[in-house]
Amino acid sequence: MTAQSYSAVIRRYGEPLSVEEVEILEPDPGEVVVRIEASGVCHSDLSLARGYYPDIPIPIVPGHEGAGTVVEVGDDVTSVKKGDKVFTIWMASCYNCEYCLSGRFHLCENALESIVNASLPSGKLKIRDKAGNSIHHFTSTAALSSYTVVHEKNVVKLTVDVSLEKAAILGCAVLTGVGAALKTANVKEGSTVAVIGLGGVGMNIVQGARLAGAEKIIAIDIYDSKLEWATKFGATHLINALKEDPVEAVKKVGGGGVDYSFEATGNVVAMELAYKIAKRGGVVTIVGVEKGGVNIRIPALDLHMTEKTIKGCYYGSSSPRLDSLKYLRLYKAGKLLLDELVTRSYRLEEINEVFKDMEEGRIIRGVVVP
Repeated sequence: MTAQSYSAVIRRYGEPLSVEEVEILEPDPGEVVVRIEASGVCHSDLSLARGYYPDIPIPIVPGHEGAGTVVEVGDDVTSVKKGDKVFTIWMASCYNCEYCLSGRFHLCENALESIVNASLPSGKLKIRDKAGNSIHHFTSTAALSSYTVVHEKNVVKLTVDVSLEKAAILGCAVLTGVGAALKTANVKEGSTVAVIGLGGVGMNIVQGARLAGAEKIIAIDIYDSKLEWATKFGATHLINALKEDPVEAVKKVGGGGVDYSFEATGNVVAMELAYKIAKRGGVVTIVGVEKGGVNIRIPALDLHMTEKTIKGCYYGSSSPRLDSLKYLRLYKAGKLLLDELVTRSYRLEEINEVFKDMEEGRIIRGVVVP
C-alpha cells in the first residue's frame, strides 16, 4: 500500500516552499505510516529553508513536530499498532552505540547519520514526487505533510488524553527547551536565570527554569508581546534588548549577572550576550542554531578568570521517549504549559506565512493542521 500526501517541499534554499502532491511508499519492517493531524513549525525548519544547513540534501520535506494516527505498520513493529495516536521525535536512538549505552540517547551516532543524510534510519527515501523522483526526509520525520512514513523509533504512543495539536510540540520545543534547563544546564533551586529569545524553545526554557525552582527568571527579547507572554511561563523580570542595555539590566536584576544564561535565537550576537550576562562561575548554554562556519568570540582571559562554563545543548540532553512522556504527565498535573505555547494554527498551504510570522515575532509556536 502507498499513500498520496500533500507535503511542504524545499527545492531551493532561500526560496518559498511549495506544497506538492507526493507519494508515500509502503513501510518496510520496523516502519509505520502516520496520518499527520498536527505539525508544529520549529525555527530549525525555518533555518533549513534559509540554507543554514547547506550539507543537508534537497529536495526535502521539513517538519519534525508531528502528531497523528498510525494508518499502516510494517512487519516487526512492536511499539505501536494501526489506529494508535502518536507524536514524532526526531532522534531514533539505536540503543547500541556508545552514546546510547552510556545513557546519552540524544547523541546517538547512528541516528545522527540518518539525520545528516536526511533519510530514514534504513538509509532509504520513501517520498516520491509526481515525476517519480525521490525527496528527502528532514530529521527522518518529514512531518510537514498530510502523511509520512517513519521508523517506529521516531514515534511515541500517546498514553494520556491530550489534543494532537498540543502533543505535536512535545517532540522538539518542549523536549529541547525544558530539557535545556533541567538536564543540560541542571538549573538549581533558588538560582538566577536569563533566557535570550522567546520562541517555542525559549518559552520552554523559561518554564523549565520555573520547574527547577529558580528564584529569578529574566526573559530577554526584542518584542514586547513575547515578553508579556513570558510571564505566563514563569518569567519574573522582562528586558527588551532594543530599549535598554541587556547587560546592564541583567547585572542590576541579578546582582552582577546570572547563575545560568541561555541563548535560544540561533544568532551569534545573542550567544555572545549570553556569555556576557553570566556571573563568575556561571553556566552558559547555547541552544539556538547558527549558520555553519560562524564562530562565537569569547575573551580567553575572561573565561580563565571567571571560570564560566559554556555548554552546547542538543535536543535538551533528553532521553526523548522517556522524557516526552514525563513532560506529558507534568502537563496533565497542571505544572507544564502546552496550551499557551500554540499561538496560531495554519493550513499546510500557509507554510510560508508561518515562516514570516516567526521571523517577525508574531507567534510563539505555529501549528499546521489539516
